[in-house]
Amino acid sequence: MKMKDNTRGILKYIVSGLIVIALAFAAVAGANRLMKDFIADETRMVAEAAGMAERVRLEAQKTEDEQGRLRLELEALTLKAEQMEAFYQKYKDRHCYHYFGQYYEMFEQVYNADVILIGTSHCAHGVNPLYLDEEMPAHTFFNFGLNGSVPSFYEDWYEIFKNEAKYPTPKVIVWCVDWFMCDDSWLWRRITFDSPADMPLGIMRAYEKEKNKNAPAAAVEEDNPDAEPAETTASEDLPAAEKTVAEMLADSVKEHGILALDEHLTVLLLNNPIFSSRDRIPEMIRYYLSGKHIEVETPVPVTPKIEGRFLTEADLVLPTYQHKTLYDQDRNITSEYYKGYIPWDVNFAGGTTTVSCIHNRREWRAFESLLDQFEADGIKLIFVECPEYSGWKSSDRKVHNHELEEVAEARGIPFLNYNDELASDLNDDNRNYSDWGHLSKRGSTAFSKMLAKDLAPVLAEVLGETP
Repeated sequence: MKMKDNTRGILKYIVSGLIVIALAFAAVAGANRLMKDFIADETRMVAEAAGMAERVRLEAQKTEDEQGRLRLELEALTLKAEQMEAFYQKYKDRHCYHYFGQYYEMFEQVYNADVILIGTSHCAHGVNPLYLDEEMPAHTFFNFGLNGSVPSFYEDWYEIFKNEAKYPTPKVIVWCVDWFMCDDSWLWRRITFDSPADMPLGIMRAYEKEKNKNAPAAAVEEDNPDAEPAETTASEDLPAAEKTVAEMLADSVKEHGILALDEHLTVLLLNNPIFSSRDRIPEMIRYYLSGKHIEVETPVPVTPKIEGRFLTEADLVLPTYQHKTLYDQDRNITSEYYKGYIPWDVNFAGGTTTVSCIHNRREWRAFESLLDQFEADGIKLIFVECPEYSGWKSSDRKVHNHELEEVAEARGIPFLNYNDELASDLNDDNRNYSDWGHLSKRGSTAFSKMLAKDLAPVLAEVLGETP
């Protein structure tokens, strides 16, 4: 009798446990659905203006009246700016907003930069394209530097940049190289981190899908009126963009083995938005409680309206907006985001530091492979190493910088190293830094102006232009 009672007790606990697990799964599934719907609604709201600028642009092409054409082209630019502003308003409070802005530019091609910058956070927080634009107005610059990015990340990034987003091939890539750029334990970024539904790449894929779904018939090329519109977007051609979480877990097991639990858990958490976007749960709750309505800031346009005179080609400038000062949790000043750059500003007391890195040869091979790809695509390269605070030591820096110098010399790539032959007083002042390697707002402003002056003749030389 006692054994039967024990058996009943065990079964009772098992059943109770299964009920609790089932209820937990149901709660998570319900919350996950709410978060997915919140993200989908947000994507649709941001995409509401999609196609309007294109319609106006096509109308401008058909207009024979010069002033009518200019008015329509200015309207198209204004609509593009408003669309970009809507995107900023939706994501300005997210951590590291510049991730979102960079992927937005990749897919929406607002600036169509012919000179782009890539690199780690030293690049993202260190080079403000504003001063490059001012010094070299014949070119358009954009900073695609992303925190924690190793060369293998940029291999995946460039595949999307070139073949999925179809960004116009830049004339020049300024690679802000680092002596530690091949340490993949230090530099953590992988393309899978940006791909989930509520992360920058996932958002842009959903955004493009929504935009293409509602694309106007007028968007068909005017010189090919019989062409059939594409039934799928570029993102749909990429299996990863459409796979279920179960399929991605299966891929993870196949790639890493069944015992790589950390890898599988990362896939699971990143691709269930109630986990990956848990910081947004309060925002999601407010969204539903307010009847799916979100109040946003109405920014002040910096570009004045043009009234009472004829327009000229010089008036065709993309409007910009002034925002209230806004910091994220890491002290990135998101309100001062500009063309991929975002200042990171924290107090740094200076002092001495010893820094080392692990040089992964696989990442080095990815680096050289990318250089081959850029060369094959007719893109010129310039290396820049952003300045670091002089109050630290590392035996690794000299060794790995020497490797970079050898590659640059062998491939004929100019190398501007602001920790070696171009080091200056900027390296010695702790007020220019947020830590030993990242420039502060003050430092990045001073460095960007310095780089603009130094880069102008180098850029002219690699492009065969007259300075």
